[in-house]
Amino acid sequence: MEQKEIHYQFVNSETGNVLAYLSLPANIGDEERQAKLEEKRDELAIAHGLYTELIYWQDQDHPSQ
Repeated sequence: MEQKEIHYQFVNSETGNVLAYLSLPANIGDEERQAKLEEKRDELAIAHGLYTELIYWQDQDHPSQ
């Protein structure tokens, strides 16, 4: 049986550029999902010299408008 995943993209809110992608299992808990997304955002902020608040994530299959 295939493991379902949710695919996220991390976006620089100033430029609209996608900085990275991350796939997480669909069946992980909300707290664990939130922690992994925040950890990735923190890593990207450090790597790109950005404030954490400038980076947001969205579900690739259901992006917010």
